Amino acid sequence: MSTTPARTTDIAALALTYGDRLILGTVRDTHRAVARRAFAPTRALGGHRIERTHDAVSDAVYGTISGALRAVGGGARSLSRRGLGRPVESTRYGRRLQSAVNGLIGDELRAVDDPHAITMQLRSNGRDVPATPWPLSQAYPEATGHLVFFVHGLCEDDESWQARAGENHIERIRRDTDGTPVVIRYNSGLHISENGKHLDTLIDAVVAAWPTRVTRISFVGHSMGGLVVRAATNHAVAAQREWTGLVRDIVCLGTPHTGAALEKAAHLGARALGFWPESRAFGEILQARSEGIVDLRHGYISADEWQGQDLTARWGLDRIAAAPLPHADYHFVAATLGARRGHVASLALGDLLVQLSSAHGSARSGAVVDGARLEYLPSAHHFALLHHPRVGAWLVEWLNSRYRSPRALPTG
Repeated sequence: MSTTPARTTDIAALALTYGDRLILGTVRDTHRAVARRAFAPTRALGGHRIERTHDAVSDAVYGTISGALRAVGGGARSLSRRGLGRPVESTRYGRRLQSAVNGLIGDELRAVDDPHAITMQLRSNGRDVPATPWPLSQAYPEATGHLVFFVHGLCEDDESWQARAGENHIERIRRDTDGTPVVIRYNSGLHISENGKHLDTLIDAVVAAWPTRVTRISFVGHSMGGLVVRAATNHAVAAQREWTGLVRDIVCLGTPHTGAALEKAAHLGARALGFWPESRAFGEILQARSEGIVDLRHGYISADEWQGQDLTARWGLDRIAAAPLPHADYHFVAATLGARRGHVASLALGDLLVQLSSAHGSARSGAVVDGARLEYLPSAHHFALLHHPRVGAWLVEWLNSRYRSPRALPTG
């Protein structure tokens, strides 16, 4: 993990690196494929001289441009190491851009120890809060025993919960319930199961270091965040973590429990483009999706579902069942663009990113969580769930209610 802060010069270097790899590489490979087809008649007549001259010139041009991009990118990295460039974390726009980039290529950033790679942390006022006693007591001076963890979605961050106008969910919970909102930021480009493992470890540390005794835990996850929460509880149960016994509510807002239609479309598009040499490079751009994005196609929350598998060749109907926490209430909230479930926009697009059936956890094999409370928000898009007043009212109602008796676990 890099301890050097990411700077604007690092962003420039990253843009140049991926410009060379994806944009220039796509243009070059497409050019080559088109040229091979165009020169087919000359090859049939036994002449290769014109084609070889063309290839030599084009390779030299592309090589020169690629070398220049790499050189300028290396120079930008050097400037960053000297402390030149504004820290990315110093502005809201910079933090938002960093989170978006992590969602797209966060697995690659982590692999090369890039300073842009985000590590999972508690966040307060746009800053990391270490899960140790003193920082927690300073960041949460009015801490209660009821922790309400907010977990964002793909390419989002801890500040995505803030509404541009009006009151947000965090403010309502702080004011109208006994809960203490605790917001988390993470690298959404990593496997969901890996982020679940990190969340399990982080919660265990927070509970141990919290300023007062923790008596209850609730989760609110948006989109991918709901899968990360379910992955965390799945991992924590296997690791026999004590904190799982404190969980009373798990709220998933627009979570693709059975997969995201948009990611499935990208998967099909990439495979279709790969059929023709002239379009294959564009398909490779679509294939350059992060591990986290690919997991969304499948709705995978366990490492057993993807380890040793070629996920690019699988549709995602073979999830491994994960038992819910028997003492927790699950609330699955879905939205649709249309004013009713049967509206053509609702049926075709869902909330723009997730279909209603997936957000409600309805799979071919049955419900993802039996007994989950299902709520529906019409005439709303995927990101409206982050701060819609009706969702805020539901959260207050659920967190103030007494929890029900433990559900019976399946037998046999």
